[in-house]
Amino acid sequence: MTAALVDFVYATLRKRINNPDSPYWLPKILENIRTPDGHTLSPLAVDEWQLGALSEEQGVTIADTIADATWPFVKRAFKKAKDAGVPGLPKNLNAFTSQRSDTDQYPTLTLSEATVAGLPNATVGDLTGLTPTANGYRGTVRVTAAAYDSHGYQPQITIDGRYRLDQQVIVIDEPATPDLKPPTKVMLKGLDAYGVEWPSQRIEGRGQFLFTVTDLAFDVRLSIEVTGAGTDRRAEVTVESVAIVSTPVFTLDKDRLTIEGDTVTDLTKQAWIQSAVTAFNSPDAATALTAKLSDALNAQDFRTQFSGAVTERLGTALDNVFGTAALPAHSGPPPVGDGPLEVYLFDRARASLNDTGSGFYPPTVVRSSSDPKLDPLSINSIDLGDHQIMGASVNFTLSDVEISGIADVLIPVEDASLVAEGVNATVRFGRVSGTSITLTAKVVATFVKSGDHIDGTMNTTVQQPSATVGLSAAGPDADSLTIGVRSLTVDIDRTELDISVHVDGLPDKAVHDILNTPQIKDDFVKGVQDGAGQRKDDIAKALTDNARKVIAEKLAD
Repeated sequence: MTAALVDFVYATLRKRINNPDSPYWLPKILENIRTPDGHTLSPLAVDEWQLGALSEEQGVTIADTIADATWPFVKRAFKKAKDAGVPGLPKNLNAFTSQRSDTDQYPTLTLSEATVAGLPNATVGDLTGLTPTANGYRGTVRVTAAAYDSHGYQPQITIDGRYRLDQQVIVIDEPATPDLKPPTKVMLKGLDAYGVEWPSQRIEGRGQFLFTVTDLAFDVRLSIEVTGAGTDRRAEVTVESVAIVSTPVFTLDKDRLTIEGDTVTDLTKQAWIQSAVTAFNSPDAATALTAKLSDALNAQDFRTQFSGAVTERLGTALDNVFGTAALPAHSGPPPVGDGPLEVYLFDRARASLNDTGSGFYPPTVVRSSSDPKLDPLSINSIDLGDHQIMGASVNFTLSDVEISGIADVLIPVEDASLVAEGVNATVRFGRVSGTSITLTAKVVATFVKSGDHIDGTMNTTVQQPSATVGLSAAGPDADSLTIGVRSLTVDIDRTELDISVHVDGLPDKAVHDILNTPQIKDDFVKGVQDGAGQRKDDIAKALTDNARKVIAEKLAD
């Protein structure tokens, strides 16, 4: 299949999707997404994100800092227990110290009651990697977040909520060594009443946090396919996956960070703050946060709602542009390279040509064209050749030719077909209200031998002629669409053609009899054919101007 038509539709809509003044603006679409259980992207509410263990150098630093900060807390609890007369306690704790656990040595970070704000503030990029499917195409769209610094948006995403930083700390026998030691085997009882679990304890710090997130981009893998059959066909978009493809930058607002916890004291608060800052700024935390955001955006409920929203907006766009006339039930075999989606879009266009409310309804197109004017259509001249009249050879030439009645025209759905070069169609005149095609012109009858001439007029009618037209289309999107007329062949039934000419000084009946012979009618039709062919560029311009105008106006609704 060829992807040109899909690229054209996407490029046309992309301009609107990225235009804040358009009804298709992406942030407004995303703001309205709501899952059946009430979740939204505006904002995204998170019950809990377990970011896991923070390892590497930062994890070791945090763990050691918390372990060191824990020891004064243990010593204070020991003193309280000693003063309270708890039995079995040693004289002092000089034989012990604290250290991060030898088996669970890294801190873990958990976010809860989190709110991710600003996700709808996004733009879309190119549609890439288009590949055909059985009923359409599959491709990838790059979405860039934090795109606008206006319309109430800021060029950043924020994540705020509560956090919990946990570290397993143990009491070991002095001295501490670079290699982690196991917990002391000396058991002390009675410290639990004062908040200490000997010799191993999970130390917890918690509080409020606020992140800003920049440089966030993700790829949306989607398919657009035709569903249904016959007149019930529709285009459906399915978001198959969402994956973060950038390296987001998470910046902690230190002024918004708070520290709480049973083991946090005035003496240890600064150490805890530094540990929390280091935890939030660690590569492990950034990696884990990126993964959690990706998982949230890729959740099935959001993808389902996003698919529905995009399908609905695409349907609205097609309905606005093409109208809602019933689709043809049968389309015939498509050209090589085209598939169900191309046929569906073409059938929408064919149906619109027969919808009186459509901007593409042929009578409307013809009547609205003023530069160039299509009805009446002007042709410079037609040479009908030399003919014998009362023994003299007379040449008949038509000038200032005008063809009227063209607006009474239809292109029935069965008379348009999709071909490799574009579209072929049969244009049928006089099919709406039975209007005849009328051709008026000035006539110059020149006597070949003497060169003398006399002037006259012509008023000729023909019933229900037709024209076969071959159309092509070019341009990356609807705003730069160019429609070309590849071919134009006039078909006039000679039995329905009556050439009526009045020339002063010549008998009307004699002129009529001569000019309505089969040869003259053939010359006349050829002249109309040649004249219409000379206007192909003007006709193409009128079709182009109308298509651009209609699409732009309909997509602005």
